[in-house]
Amino acid sequence: MLLKDLYYIHVIAKKQNLTRAAGILGVTQSALSHAVNRIEKEFSVSLFSRHPDGISLTEAGEAFVRQAERILEECQIMEEKMSCYSQTAHNKLKIGVTSLHEKYVIPLLVKTYSSKFPKIDIEFLSGSSADLEYRALQGSLDLCIMPLPVRSDNLTIQPLFEEEILLAVSAKNPLASAFSYRQLEASDLVHFKDETLIITRRSGKFAAFCLDLCRHSFSPTKLLEINSLDTLCALVANNIGFGFIPATMAQPAYLNEQIICFHMKSLPCRQSFVMAYRADRPLQTVAEKFISNASQVFHSEN
Repeated sequence: MLLKDLYYIHVIAKKQNLTRAAGILGVTQSALSHAVNRIEKEFSVSLFSRHPDGISLTEAGEAFVRQAERILEECQIMEEKMSCYSQTAHNKLKIGVTSLHEKYVIPLLVKTYSSKFPKIDIEFLSGSSADLEYRALQGSLDLCIMPLPVRSDNLTIQPLFEEEILLAVSAKNPLASAFSYRQLEASDLVHFKDETLIITRRSGKFAAFCLDLCRHSFSPTKLLEINSLDTLCALVANNIGFGFIPATMAQPAYLNEQIICFHMKSLPCRQSFVMAYRADRPLQTVAEKFISNASQVFHSEN
């Protein structure tokens, strides 16, 4: 039995709908179904009754969720106490970063923080926003860096930076030379409606953000879903389709002349990132220093 499964079932029980629960957790419905099946198989019980307008807990399910909530609460208390001992003894920080953004966020932070505070050990962990929120609430992460929105009301958020999102297209594509000054108006997006839109996993915040940008002009019908921004760039470079990337990646270190990037005028094309941490847990001094330093780093970058 996995703690994550207990948390998944807790959320499913609250929402009484797999689709809504999956959206909140940032995982697929299949992942939630597997979690429910694992628990039902382990205890030989049925947790939910299925009906056309959703699901509801069985009597066994209600008993299971009550016990699961007690276990999750006790785990939070234990994680909090143990991590406090660990931080006091070792001056160590555990920081979560969303998987899509770790490649360019972590180097910026390590470069400056390590030189200023050489005696502080930092462990970076990556995952989906939902996974990072869960781990922060459980106390196994001190801080996490993620894009808005943050779904839990039990996390305090501090604005960190805004990242411009650019449209990326292959230099081989005729559309790459169809617009002046590498800028697009909102109305120009319609020219891409027959192209394949390459997006990261659809349950993630970045994919949702990119799909919303497209819908200002058209609703994409040809989609190719992949797992990483590096793969997205490789596919765009080979003229498989077009996509959206953070401006930080539109640098020589990440791209070459095979990809042309466009700024998008008159569109809400900036994604906001925050630092999130438990609202009911006092920050260690090392964590406060990290937040201050990170704010300065990203402010200077932007």
